[in-house]
Amino acid sequence: MKQVHDLPALRDTLAKELPFSIQALESVKHQIKFNFKPPKEIYVSEDPKSSFVVIKEVAFEAAPNFTVYCKEADINTAGFELKDVIPWDQPWSLGGVPGYLLPILQEQLHKRGLEDCLELSDCWVFILEPHVTLPRMAIPPNYKIQHLAPNDVEFIDKMWKFRSDTSLPTLKAQANLGLAFGAIADGEVRSAFAAFSFGAVGALATSEAHRKMGLAQMVLAYGVQHLRSEDLIPFVFIEKYNKLSFDLFKKVGFTHTHNAFWLDWKC
Repeated sequence: MKQVHDLPALRDTLAKELPFSIQALESVKHQIKFNFKPPKEIYVSEDPKSSFVVIKEVAFEAAPNFTVYCKEADINTAGFELKDVIPWDQPWSLGGVPGYLLPILQEQLHKRGLEDCLELSDCWVFILEPHVTLPRMAIPPNYKIQHLAPNDVEFIDKMWKFRSDTSLPTLKAQANLGLAFGAIADGEVRSAFAAFSFGAVGALATSEAHRKMGLAQMVLAYGVQHLRSEDLIPFVFIEKYNKLSFDLFKKVGFTHTHNAFWLDWKC
């Protein structure tokens, strides 16, 4: 594969391959818009007929996070295309993997005797289509729905399933970009979420005492409206056991478009 620098052209190509290309598309758009330093490493196949795109994401984690996209017709060349890009025998994670690509990735690990190092999350992918009208809700008295400052995202981090040594710096970085949103009352965050550098929204959290007030729905509607204003397409991965999140995102207007997998290194 070769590193690509004409990101607008790649963006336009990926936009034609929705919904399966949603993470690759939005990851490229985030790099264009926010100009991450150092920049993401973005690769395309040297074969002009191949659709393979690999993005080494911006992250604070020691283990790199990758976005991989290809059309189903191109999966037979996955082993060749990815062999020098993915560090198979070192910690990594892969996000937004279409189901048709999963067996090829699992085969690569099996060849190296590393299949037991794989932790797999089966997810629904929900996308907020551009034509969808967001719900209007009355904000409760004494509440404000707004962007969060970096110090405010500790609320999210404390409640996040994927909390780690690097999760708080990651969330603070997103807040600095204007990509963290919350409901605040009495000077305290009550509900919040963030959008990440690879495009997805997530880490939605609401304090126990302030649930069933519609705060999460209000914050989501506010935040995704901002993302839309930045010409970004909001999307989310929801693990298949999480019916509450499934229902919540549907209420805001998200549509379940397809399923995808997250692959995480656990050795």
